[in-house]
Amino acid sequence: MRRNDSVSRTAGFITGMAWRVILIAAIIFLLLQGIRVAYSYGHGLFYEHALAGAGAPEQAFVITDGESLDRLAKDLEEAGLIDNRQAFVLQAHLYELEIEPGSYTLSPSMTVVDIIEHLSQEGTKNKELADKNLLAAQESTAAAEETGADGTEIIGGTEDENLIQQDAARAMTTADSEEKNP
Repeated sequence: MRRNDSVSRTAGFITGMAWRVILIAAIIFLLLQGIRVAYSYGHGLFYEHALAGAGAPEQAFVITDGESLDRLAKDLEEAGLIDNRQAFVLQAHLYELEIEPGSYTLSPSMTVVDIIEHLSQEGTKNKELADKNLLAAQESTAAAEETGADGTEIIGGTEDENLIQQDAARAMTTADSEEKNP
């Protein structure tokens, strides 16, 4: 009986040690995998890299009005301009990217930071142009309001006074041209 008891204890000890070794190996494996993933993510986030070499063809990229940063990252990834959506979103937040709708020209040879800076600079230009076009449209509307129904310009005063002044000016112009060409 002593021998069976001793063998049983030895087998239990070896089995317990084997499970401990397996558990420690699994913890080390998971820890190393976590470090690898964290390094890969950090490397993708902070390392400046482009998906293509210099001279890659440029492509048109359109951002629609009200597009979210997540949707923009997905579209950029699908277009082959970035390879890590989460890294792009995080960097866009760090660089305080404001998404402006419009058409942009991007290239896979641009780094994520280059793309963010390009979208920011061109977005600012697009917004300024849109604001200027809006201002020009408002000015043309105001100019249209200063024109009578028949296309005559309203200079000041009442519309009747302006029509009288314009009629008098036309009469003088007609009289001058008749004197020159009898």
